[in-house]
Amino acid sequence: MMEIIWSEETLKNYLKVIDYLFENWTKEVERFENHFNKLTDNLKNHVTICPKSKILNLRKCIIDENNSLIYQEINDKIFLVTIIDNRSFHFY
Repeated sequence: MMEIIWSEETLKNYLKVIDYLFENWTKEVERFENHFNKLTDNLKNHVTICPKSKILNLRKCIIDENNSLIYQEINDKIFLVTIIDNRSFHFY
């Protein structure tokens, strides 16, 4: 099982999503957290389940209809690079 390592940006964006959901759709917080936790648990055993992103050596997973996780595998560790809003422009 691979180790998951969070970047500062991932943590910041994760908390931003949680804060936004608390302010606007409280019931959705648990749903988002469940999706995120299930995804990261799956990644530990199946690091390549998500497609490669536009950037070399990164992968992109859909967390929910609004958010995606960008990650990278390095030396048997999974580095969570960032969480992005699917509705925004991004280069991943």
